[in-house]
Amino acid sequence: MREYFLAVDGGGSKTEFCLGDCATGETRHFSSGGTNYKISETDADAKAFREGIHQLFQETGIRAAQVRGMVMGMAGVDSAEDSAYYLQIGLQTGIPPQKIYVCNDSEIAFYSKGAPPGLCVIAGTGSVSTGFAPDRRMARSGGWGSPVSDEGSGAWLGIKVLSSLLRYCDGYGTYHKVYEDIKNHFAAASFFELPKILSLIGVSQTAAAARIVMDSADGGDAYCGQLVRQAAGLVAQIACSVYKKLHFETERSVDVVMAGSLFKSMLYDRVFTQALKNLIPKDNLRFCREVFKPVLGGIALAKILFA
Repeated sequence: MREYFLAVDGGGSKTEFCLGDCATGETRHFSSGGTNYKISETDADAKAFREGIHQLFQETGIRAAQVRGMVMGMAGVDSAEDSAYYLQIGLQTGIPPQKIYVCNDSEIAFYSKGAPPGLCVIAGTGSVSTGFAPDRRMARSGGWGSPVSDEGSGAWLGIKVLSSLLRYCDGYGTYHKVYEDIKNHFAAASFFELPKILSLIGVSQTAAAARIVMDSADGGDAYCGQLVRQAAGLVAQIACSVYKKLHFETERSVDVVMAGSLFKSMLYDRVFTQALKNLIPKDNLRFCREVFKPVLGGIALAKILFA
């Protein structure tokens, strides 16, 4: 019977599934909606997971019994309770618990490009940094959810620019050119109408405004550039704290895997890397970019855990 590894990269906006053939290494990819239960509507995360798995099994014709191991890298896994929640969803596939490993999505992103010792820094809808030592010790900072955490993330950037925009709409804030792009993005007829629309949006829609800010910053907009620099600097501080927790100053080389949509911004990438170098005196960082498919790190991790 042919066997497969199965990896899941569950985020706030979308979820990716990857099926890897244990014999040939060939992979197939599927996607569904967001599966971060901390920001999704009631049962929406579980429904999105079931839809993705159903599509995968239906299109490939494989059965749960053929899955040698499944790695679920999920945004929002911050505690044993979170892991237990996602494990129950994973068990709905028919895969037994001993073949399921649940972790934070930063762990699979790390293994997509790096190897211990190293850090994974995710800057997308949320922000989190996780460190992995050669002896399997781990440390983590950030990622506790917006608005109380996730500094420097898409949600954080969105809150910053939309709060400033609302002050302008209400008549006591400064106008910035990017506001026009945001108004158009949310299909508002006027700045008078926009506050009513923004009062109803969720975290994912708030984070979507960050892409507009980053595009404007990369295009030279001074106001947006200031916001992006502040955001990237905060994420560098989060990464530095994990570096220190694991005493990586004693290591010869430390991989820094940079994942998430915000690193697609040239300015964000540049400011983050320089800020982290400034915070860490020892020159032992190896930056790993172009993490296009973090879910492949789940396959790499599955090969280690379920060999």
